[in-house]
Amino acid sequence: MPAGKTQSSPPTHRVISIIELLVAAPGPLTSAEIADGLELNRSTAGSILAALADRGWVRRLPDLSYELGPALAALGRRATGANDERAWLDRELERLADRVDCGAALTTITLDHLEFLAVTRDRYTVGIEAGARIPLLAPAGAAIIAHWGTARQEDWLRTRGPERRAEYRAVLSTLRATGHCVWKLESDSIPNVRVLSEVADHLADHPASKELRGRVLAQLAAIGGSAYDQRTLDRDIPLAVSYIGAPVFDSGGHAVMELQIGPLRDDVTRAERRHYLSELSTASRRISAALDSLPTRLP
Repeated sequence: MPAGKTQSSPPTHRVISIIELLVAAPGPLTSAEIADGLELNRSTAGSILAALADRGWVRRLPDLSYELGPALAALGRRATGANDERAWLDRELERLADRVDCGAALTTITLDHLEFLAVTRDRYTVGIEAGARIPLLAPAGAAIIAHWGTARQEDWLRTRGPERRAEYRAVLSTLRATGHCVWKLESDSIPNVRVLSEVADHLADHPASKELRGRVLAQLAAIGGSAYDQRTLDRDIPLAVSYIGAPVFDSGGHAVMELQIGPLRDDVTRAERRHYLSELSTASRRISAALDSLPTRLP
């Protein structure tokens, strides 16, 4: 067997071939027709069909012919629903990005990783695509963590050194009090962010570099900014704004996602900041309201 090539499973191929034959057939087929059409032993075909019928993947009709069953149809509907849901989220982010004229991202937390559920193409999200996962290091995921239990918050805080824990505790308090957090990157960090983003984007076209790309994204996440307090945000002066985050809640009031936009600007006026926050809040509420009505639940 060639190096790196996984050995195939003949029994699995037989099952798949039977399903594919039933999908392509204009009508139900008997066990003999299936066996002959696939050049299978009739006893083998009968055993596979019986097992599939037990699980609802095929249905045996009164005339002893077979058609696709309800369980397989349900899987198809679920897959279609998931695709519809992803498309809906993509449209919502594109709508938000258009209204704020910058990139947007929707993330969730899976164990000790931050996962991107949807992203728009922009300098803020270059190199990042839906499905990308990076290690969860504070302050990433702050808008979600702020509404979780104290023990989980302490675990999150310990992903960074003690010198910044008081600062990040204040960030969590701000998120609970205001429903948003506005961040800035130090000016000397911005070139690093752009270089790492471009490297990650370049590596996306090289499947063999998946592990390296993961490390680059982890380094990107490790560049933590500083959060503004509300008093500073309310001042009528331009401020540097890298990104803004807000939580997305499910119907039970649990924070399950974080919605972010990335202006990456050095001169955002107070009026512009208020516009960003208004649009972000509106989009967050729209996604929250839609969670229960979508075909499947995210995350």
